Amino acid sequence: MTRLALKNPIAILMISLAMLVFSAVVTPRMSVDTFPELTPPSLVIGTLAPGLGPKDVEKTLTWRIEKYVGATPGVDHVESISKNNMSIVYVWLKWGTDLNAAQTLVQQQVTFAMAAVPKTLGVVPPFVLQYDPSNAPVVQVVVTGGGLSGAQLYDYAFNNIQPLLEGIPGVASAAPGGGRQRQINVVVDPVAAQARGVTATEISAAVAQSNALLPSGAFLTPRFNANVYTNAVPERVKTIGDATVKMKNGHPVYIRDVARVEDGASPEAQAVTMNSSPAVRISVMRVPGGNTLEIVEAVHKQVEKLKKDLPPGIEVTTCFDQSTFVRTSYEGLKTEILRALVLIAIVILIFLQSVRGTLIVSVAIPLSFAITLLVLYATGQTLNAFTLGGLTLAMGRLIDDAVVVLESIHKEQTRGKDPFQAALDGTNAVALPVLASTLTTMAVLLPVLLLAGLAKKLFAPLALTVAVAMTASYFVSVAVTPVACRHFLGHGEPPRWAKFLESKIQGLASSYANALRVALPSGRFIVAGSIVLVVTSVVAAMRLPTTFFPEVDEGIETIYVRMSPGTPIEEGSAKLAAMSEVLRQKLPKDSVQLVFTNLGTPNNARSAISSPNVGPHTGFIQIALVDAEHRKVSQREIADLSRKILTEEFPGIETLQAPGGLVAKVFLGGYPGPLVLEVRGDNLLELEDQAKAIAEVARTVPGIADVKVSLENNFPEVRVETTREQASLVGLTPRAAAQTTLEATLGNINSPAVWIDPNNGQSYYVVTQYDAKKVGDPAALAQIAGRVTEDGKAVPLGVYGGVRRTLGPIAIERNQLQRAAHVIMQTEGRDIGTAAAELEKKLGENERTRGIKADFVGQVQLMRTTFDGIGVAIALAIMVVFAIMASQFKSVRLPLIMLFTIPVALVGVVVALLAAGQGLSIAALMGVLMVIGISVSNGILLVDDANRRYLDGADKVESVIEAARSRFVPIAMTSLATIVGLVPTALGLEAGTEANQPLALAVVGGLTSSTVLSLFLVPVMFLRIATRPVEAAGPSHPHTSEALPA
Repeated sequence: MTRLALKNPIAILMISLAMLVFSAVVTPRMSVDTFPELTPPSLVIGTLAPGLGPKDVEKTLTWRIEKYVGATPGVDHVESISKNNMSIVYVWLKWGTDLNAAQTLVQQQVTFAMAAVPKTLGVVPPFVLQYDPSNAPVVQVVVTGGGLSGAQLYDYAFNNIQPLLEGIPGVASAAPGGGRQRQINVVVDPVAAQARGVTATEISAAVAQSNALLPSGAFLTPRFNANVYTNAVPERVKTIGDATVKMKNGHPVYIRDVARVEDGASPEAQAVTMNSSPAVRISVMRVPGGNTLEIVEAVHKQVEKLKKDLPPGIEVTTCFDQSTFVRTSYEGLKTEILRALVLIAIVILIFLQSVRGTLIVSVAIPLSFAITLLVLYATGQTLNAFTLGGLTLAMGRLIDDAVVVLESIHKEQTRGKDPFQAALDGTNAVALPVLASTLTTMAVLLPVLLLAGLAKKLFAPLALTVAVAMTASYFVSVAVTPVACRHFLGHGEPPRWAKFLESKIQGLASSYANALRVALPSGRFIVAGSIVLVVTSVVAAMRLPTTFFPEVDEGIETIYVRMSPGTPIEEGSAKLAAMSEVLRQKLPKDSVQLVFTNLGTPNNARSAISSPNVGPHTGFIQIALVDAEHRKVSQREIADLSRKILTEEFPGIETLQAPGGLVAKVFLGGYPGPLVLEVRGDNLLELEDQAKAIAEVARTVPGIADVKVSLENNFPEVRVETTREQASLVGLTPRAAAQTTLEATLGNINSPAVWIDPNNGQSYYVVTQYDAKKVGDPAALAQIAGRVTEDGKAVPLGVYGGVRRTLGPIAIERNQLQRAAHVIMQTEGRDIGTAAAELEKKLGENERTRGIKADFVGQVQLMRTTFDGIGVAIALAIMVVFAIMASQFKSVRLPLIMLFTIPVALVGVVVALLAAGQGLSIAALMGVLMVIGISVSNGILLVDDANRRYLDGADKVESVIEAARSRFVPIAMTSLATIVGLVPTALGLEAGTEANQPLALAVVGGLTSSTVLSLFLVPVMFLRIATRPVEAAGPSHPHTSEALPA
């Protein structure tokens, strides 16, 4: 390859320029996101069942859908929640399952399941959507309007905005929440109805008969052709009241005689405000893998178009824009890469003492980057924290191969060879050793492919990036670098500044060699000291805080609120508004951008799947913070301060703090808190008792706050029980009683009529219901007529039955076909790893909880599974590296020497994490994995040279000292280049780059300690392990320390 390149320099130049141009073209086309696609393929099934309570929803819909869907090929497990009016089933598919094909199969199974559901229930056909378990909208569109009613705001959002947003590619749903749905209400006066001997059921039938959209046909005759229309659908709402309900004593009873017809709205089920003003919120949810930046940009463009033609009084804005953090993170990573490039170039210039040489070597970085970006584009990867982090991580190693080749070529030039032959011979002399060193570093990445689930999704793109970059750097070093050296290197007299630097560096190498000569006789103390440091580090590492992922300041904080069960939504909305206003007043003024409140469950099924609220007494406050660089307090500090304020100002109201950004929600696994314990069983009361017992113990664990039990069995219920035998004597059937009860509370929402507004062409439900002001309690409900006899006498519900108050669940959760209850917790000043461990310990010691089977789900489960996978990957990486070195050296003894560079790396990893206040996380562990390859590669340089000298007959001590002297410069240069390249990331200088900080800290700390300690430990171990009867030397890595011409 090198000979071909040297003979065709123009071709090499053109290919290099093509790589750079092509990468410049495709890079803007690549999707930009915070992370790779992390969410497992999943679907959500939403079924709207108007008027059904949680227990009826569960037994009629949810369990049936679970049963059918759970048997679908590719389904891993099924979870669900049954709420008032709504069944939501989450279908988790196995990794690698084709989402589109699975969606079709699941839709078929849902159709089969619904075939047995009674049509009289009025259940709306279920929908099946692709679902992002993070449950975080990428942006929210808010509709407000001074003086406009909630129904008007919702109507505009539902009919004019939602269709446009859901038409954007990548948008899964954009359903509105808040406000009230426009609805034509036929409000029945129970007294007037009984006086005229009619029931609400008869009135609703009259409405349906007088308001029917039916085809009217067409005249098709030889003489005349025409379309035919009727006025079966009234043009005005008031006209509905002119229909006749029945004839009584020869006189018609009109609807208007017993009811009033209103162009109104559905009962208020959800109240939304923005900065204390009523609003309708549209949460824009993306499909799994959707491009956040493209989706949000398209939403902004659509909103700007809408603003040009808004009705008077309506305002449309966007908020909680997740793309802001994505863009900030991306720009921060780009800045850190540029800083790293400059720092690495300075390091190379210091060690090579040649401007030309530095430029030749530095060319390897943009060329390797270009090739890597092309491969990432071809494989469908995105530009995210892990692919860009991989480029930063590999940057220091990218120049190593080019430096080796350049120094070898320079050595050949000093022997008097012409530029062509020097470039060819110099490259060929080191091609195999360079390849061996590159493969050794890359070998640690192979076990990443064996990871599963989230760990693989996170680190496979990083491993791919590093592997491709290093492969590219090898080919650049043996093809481009020789051509550049042939034409630009030269071998003249170095300038004065180069000689000065050379003398200082050689002096440093000599000082190291002298120190090593003094230290070698006391080798056992070096080994003992290293062991003490490693053991101390292991002990310290076991006490490091453990978290799944470092906290990221996304500027969005969520406070989940739960009030007393049965709290009317008007009262709850007022309390929530008061809480938000207190926060606006008491939080730092320069920190809060806007405060958003949301109380109650939406009637819209698509809105309900993304709402954490389970009833009218539950809600949340969402705070949008000013950008991190423009405020003095962190998001964590805002959260702690908010908790303190609400606890003091609103005692008795249950709250749960949680970050509300996309990154945080991705790793919460769909739960509102990082610590979630799940208990499963069949009896709801037993589950509640077990969950409350766990919660009591959790409240005693330091650092655990906001403990919340998800299962509530104390929501008010009213039971209407008919005595079948007695009621049947007067013709009152249980079905008639149930229908009358529904009409007295919510109206005939299971079988409403439909009216089409001629002004806008939209259809609206016509619901017949009793006047809520006159049916305000169970006693009044008992007086409602379930039937009117032929002689005009009313048969009240309470005469042949009973109406009583009771308590029951507001929502029923299920997991893997069993009922479940969750204890959800937040941490305060403590990591989730130690908090979870102490909680488990206390649960095992407590008498009430000792026998309860409770498992962590969500982030803790994710963390433990991922940590185990990375631990296996690290062990396999060590084995792979050992196998490669044993094959290179044809010995199992010499590779043992290099392995001693690995444990001493732990010393620096722990020190760096402690100094930065970071804990063990998946990012830090991935840094440990990378350190293994880099530190072992440095050990190879020293051991290879020492072993070669020793086999040539030199004294063992002199062999290792001279090898240490000659290899000091390349080891120091390679290590320092990698370290300084990662220093900007390790310091976290740029906003939004927190995700890669632990990884950079681990590499910087680990490589620093490994390099410094190995410079003494490896020679000591060589003296004790190396033997002369080795048949062949390992690969050579001929770095030289001669100064290059400037």
